[in-house]
Amino acid sequence: MKRYFGLLTAALATLLLCASCLGGDDDNSTVTYNDAAITAFTLGTLDQFLHTTSSEGEDSVYTVQINCSSYKFTIDPEEKRIFNPDSLPLGTDVEHVLCSVSTYNSGGILYEGINNPDSLIYYESTDSIDFSQPRKVRVYGYHTTEYTTYTIQVNVHQQEGSDFVWCKMDALSESIEEYLAQQAAMKEQALAKGLTFVGESTTEQYALSADNQLKKSADYGLTWSDEVLDESPLLLPTEEMASVCYGYSNLSKVDYVLLIGCRNADTYPQDDGAQIWHKIVDYTGVPTAPKWSYMERAENNTTMFLPKMREPSLIYYDSRVLAIGLVSGELKCYESEDNGITWSVSTHFFLPVRLDSTQPVKVLTDDDHHVWVIQQSTDQIWRGHLNSVMWENNA
Repeated sequence: MKRYFGLLTAALATLLLCASCLGGDDDNSTVTYNDAAITAFTLGTLDQFLHTTSSEGEDSVYTVQINCSSYKFTIDPEEKRIFNPDSLPLGTDVEHVLCSVSTYNSGGILYEGINNPDSLIYYESTDSIDFSQPRKVRVYGYHTTEYTTYTIQVNVHQQEGSDFVWCKMDALSESIEEYLAQQAAMKEQALAKGLTFVGESTTEQYALSADNQLKKSADYGLTWSDEVLDESPLLLPTEEMASVCYGYSNLSKVDYVLLIGCRNADTYPQDDGAQIWHKIVDYTGVPTAPKWSYMERAENNTTMFLPKMREPSLIYYDSRVLAIGLVSGELKCYESEDNGITWSVSTHFFLPVRLDSTQPVKVLTDDDHHVWVIQQSTDQIWRGHLNSVMWENNA
């Protein structure tokens, strides 16, 4: 049931009368500020419209109910705005919203008509409200006829969380330009020592010598020392190498470094997959003697392995490792959710369709959770993101 402004006037008169009867000369609790304020806003159970496709290819829509009480709403007292930073799922019906509104000292609540601001509707928690667009809400103070107007906005995702969104760019960001310059400098520094730079962690840099020895530097390539391996250095990759470093589990100041690559095909024609090594680097200050570990493929693993790639890139994104490179002359992306033990063709990451699928790319990530793809042969630069990653990190 909806009541209009006349009901509010009667309610306010009653409240003022009660206040005058309860007050006395010794009453020191007089409110000297405007107490017309919303203190909490929560949603109830809402409908969500989902699409499905039958085995015959026919599209249909069905409805499920979702409990939206866990979605937090921010109340901005200065801007008088109320909104949810974490948007509701795609397809949520916000035209019929049941919500709970709390006010300071139980002040009265009315909201403006969606197409007629002069039409004021008394708020009832059992009535649904159309939040398909921002709504103006008035809150009246308990001790006064003054009111405060809030704008309530219920945000809903307009895309699927699993969508990967790409944007063609005219240039690289400053942070990516700086990173590439640092990598080029490290390659030159290693080359001056007769080494091939292969990657780095937070505190160390790594390179491969001409005699197949993995080296480590802790001073950005000024000095190098031999690394400790748990297997023969003959198992190290010698070409088409890429590496990635990311935080290991939830441990602070512990890196997981992954190195992939190939051995010479003429010397090792039996290799049908990449050579993969990893190292855990603890830089908490506790003395350790970490080794590089060879990740041998299980004998029965005939499908879930990383194939040999030409000009690969290795990144960590959406809690998984992604390897992007040319496989049999075509751009492919493989993913691993167990730190490089098993691999499969990615079902989460898709390259921009306008790329030349026969030409190599360089793939990087930045601190803003974007993925950058550079294809020099076609002079293309793309920046993309997975919706769910951006929503999670911007909530």
